[in-house]
Amino acid sequence: MKPFFLFSKEESETKVANNRLLSYAVGLTGQNMTYSFISQRLFVFLNTILGIPAEKTGMITGISTMWDAINDPLIGSIMDHRKYKPGYKMRPFLIWTAPIIGIISVLMFVDFGLTETQTILMVLILYMLFDAFYSFQDVAIWGLSALSTPSAVERRRVAQWISIGAGAGSTVAGVYPMLKDMLVQSEIISEKNTYLLFAFIFGLGGMLISMLAYRMKEKVEYTPEDNKGILKSLWNLRHNKTLIIICLARIVQCFSLTLPWEYFFESDGLIYNFFGKEITGGTALVVFGAIMGIPGAFANFFTVPMIKKLGSSKKLLVVAEIANFATRILAFTIGTNERYKQLSFLIIALTVVGSAQIFTNMKGIAERSLLTNAVDEMELKTGERTEGITFSMQNFVSKLTGAIPKFIQGYMLKFLGFNEKLGTGGSATIKAQTAPRFLKYRWHQFVLGPAIGSFLYLIVILFLQEDNAEHVAEIERQIKERREAAKLEAEKKASVEA
Repeated sequence: MKPFFLFSKEESETKVANNRLLSYAVGLTGQNMTYSFISQRLFVFLNTILGIPAEKTGMITGISTMWDAINDPLIGSIMDHRKYKPGYKMRPFLIWTAPIIGIISVLMFVDFGLTETQTILMVLILYMLFDAFYSFQDVAIWGLSALSTPSAVERRRVAQWISIGAGAGSTVAGVYPMLKDMLVQSEIISEKNTYLLFAFIFGLGGMLISMLAYRMKEKVEYTPEDNKGILKSLWNLRHNKTLIIICLARIVQCFSLTLPWEYFFESDGLIYNFFGKEITGGTALVVFGAIMGIPGAFANFFTVPMIKKLGSSKKLLVVAEIANFATRILAFTIGTNERYKQLSFLIIALTVVGSAQIFTNMKGIAERSLLTNAVDEMELKTGERTEGITFSMQNFVSKLTGAIPKFIQGYMLKFLGFNEKLGTGGSATIKAQTAPRFLKYRWHQFVLGPAIGSFLYLIVILFLQEDNAEHVAEIERQIKERREAAKLEAEKKASVEA
């Protein structure tokens, strides 16, 4: 009897064995458990648990993430130019960095009883250490996808499965608010300590799971024409128009005026009754996450056929943003005039928004497929293979687009009159908000904010070159001929020297 297809060991020069791909995908699950917990919860922990003012919290998380973004391209270029044994360009970084990142993740959620200034300084130091080590691990784990196979079609399959794995990690970490409410209401543990408990589970545990990605082989055989140096490699990125456009589109998209979901679901007056049972903010937040995530999670399995049907990854990106923009306008209309306070209207509005996630979740696979192809195109144009710098730039943008909203969110909360001193700690500080401006615009920022981002992204992505099947096949043919010629030349040179 043949083994279950996910555990199949069938492999070739271009095909990636399913059991190896599964380990890679699960490794991404672990990595995203850690990153999602840190990126989604640290801001709220510092602001509502430790009582650090919103604008200062925004500065802490924003500056740290900006630092992480800035060091990514340098680290990626170093990884491209370091000496390494064949098959070990990216993989070693997946082993030694993970435990360090996990331990720092835990320390960021420890209340050391320091003054506000001391706490800010300590968190900044820990966050910057976290970011520095995470950059090495993040560039390696995503850059490995471009080395997993020389086949563009097979790389698309790899991109699909690791995106599924990454999405699963975010989903797992997303259940925290519901589990927090259950534990706190049962008086098993204080709200402050739930953050620390799950920092161990999602932070340290996620990093240990991420080490499974080491099982993925590096199959692309590449001999650089010459060592052009780190600065030259960075300058050569100007030839990578695909990378530039995708990065710019993602940067402008982050200028959406929206706050972390807790600030909507756990705000004053939003307690719902579901068949006689009260739904708390944390539970409602997880339910919303499921409505947003489940359709998109299933859609990931059909991304490759969808790209084929539409004709290119670019068209999928365009469709995704149009769908997100349109559904959010509709959802806002459904819930306006405070109809969102009624459970039936809220569910309808969130379901409408969630339907667009079928395409939105496919975006990540489409973007990564485009970037792996762009690595091949860069090799043709410059004679240099740039997995490190290309995926470090992707990470640079991911972190930059994580930093910019942090600055925006801090000042948005200040503008809306949010007062973190209200309440007794934790979500109570959100529920206790009575600032008229905060309550008036909570629905606007929650639903319409991301629509602004979609509109900005769409404007930029329209400039992307079409990546139809003929174009991809031609790039693959040329690069195969070039590699074979380089290999033959190397063999002739070795023969003469012998």
